[in-house]
Amino acid sequence: MDRNAALWLELELDRLSLRAQRPKQSLPWPTAEEIETVRMLGFVDPVTVRSIPGTHPTHYEILSGEKQWLTAQKAGLSRIAVLVRDSLDDHAVQRMQSLSTESVPLNPIQEAQRLQQRVQQGITVTDAGAALGYSRTAASHLLRLLRLESLVQQWIAEGTLSVGQAKVLVGLEPKRQLHLAHRIRHERLTVRQVEALMRQIRRDPRDPATIPFDADPRGPDHRWFEARLSEQLGVPVTVEYARDGAGRLILAFSDLEILDGLLERLGYCDDAD
Repeated sequence: MDRNAALWLELELDRLSLRAQRPKQSLPWPTAEEIETVRMLGFVDPVTVRSIPGTHPTHYEILSGEKQWLTAQKAGLSRIAVLVRDSLDDHAVQRMQSLSTESVPLNPIQEAQRLQQRVQQGITVTDAGAALGYSRTAASHLLRLLRLESLVQQWIAEGTLSVGQAKVLVGLEPKRQLHLAHRIRHERLTVRQVEALMRQIRRDPRDPATIPFDADPRGPDHRWFEARLSEQLGVPVTVEYARDGAGRLILAFSDLEILDGLLERLGYCDDAD
């Protein structure tokens, strides 16, 4: 058999492991959306591996495709397709991994930490965000994530809690943050459901973990209108109607930086010197 030949197999996930000489860096955890997609489709792209000598049955170390392996675990798959490349020596593996790690995207918490480092150097949020390809509003939202509890930040980094789900937790006391974050993950609430739950919590002084979650009673057109406004303005929007046809438009912001970004979107200009 050609020493450079590769072999395709389908293996149980527990027969794969990370390399002992793997570069010291964060794991490329999948997002909640990626996990759900794999759960629906039932497969992920193949992983490149190399057999570990002296193991029976044979176990394999992952050379590339760590994210696929992690996603398969989170999605509840039991087996995964692999490409076995036993012909690769350590030098070739190191070269291959150096190429693959360059393209691994940062998770939201890492991006927020990059922004924070620039801001701590005296750069404004607007300029720091622009340097990394973010609008002022997006940069402010990322920085707010660093005010969450460390465990909540970990879930965001792992992809088991999305930025949209977590950003409404900023400003809550630590115990409430953890209770709600756990509930969001356990019940797999959507962003809109999380926002509706937060509105219930503001009206109910009980422990948030015990408040029953009621489906949003408003019609789909109403929810769509609020969602569109929220997307365009970059802040949570609530439209409330009174019986006489009057009502109010509520634009929520958590700090002055978010307010500044909102005013910019609305075209407000302070001409005072």
